[in-house]
Amino acid sequence: MKSGIALLVTGILALVLQGALATFVSPPWCPDLGVLVVICIGLRWRGLAAGLCLAALLGFAADLLSGSLMGQHALLRVVAFASAFFAGRQLNLKGSLPLVIFSAAVTVGYGIALVAVSTFFVGRTPLTLGGVADLLLHGGINGLVAPFVYSVITRVSIWAGEDDANSRTLHFDPQGRIA
Repeated sequence: MKSGIALLVTGILALVLQGALATFVSPPWCPDLGVLVVICIGLRWRGLAAGLCLAALLGFAADLLSGSLMGQHALLRVVAFASAFFAGRQLNLKGSLPLVIFSAAVTVGYGIALVAVSTFFVGRTPLTLGGVADLLLHGGINGLVAPFVYSVITRVSIWAGEDDANSRTLHFDPQGRIA
């Protein structure tokens, strides 16, 4: 419970930081910290149901802060969480390069799905060639920032008391006791 609340607060703070960064950095160059937090939580979280609820809450927070179609980010963040959750169990995404590639791919898919949902419900125009180039650039930027976000999510999870058996090593002291 403490871990979930800590990650929810971290995700909301990431959304606020992203909004502040967007005033200084143009949109394709500004990383989507909200999506990266959801991806990184999906790679670390153990339970599917609680993780889906956490991703939905972070998505609704993004909907409220962005003023977009209500439920749009919530739906897509649930899908992003599920893809990270299941991919993290099947693939070794713990290294920086696999994490960069996976995060970039999920970001591009997220962007395409965002445009598709907006086109369906609001009648927004589909992607142009310039939009595809911006989306690929945005995916690359998100991929480069993903290892840093994963590090923050890992530290917050450990601070909140989540067991980190996958990354901790077993230390022995000179007397032969397990530390």
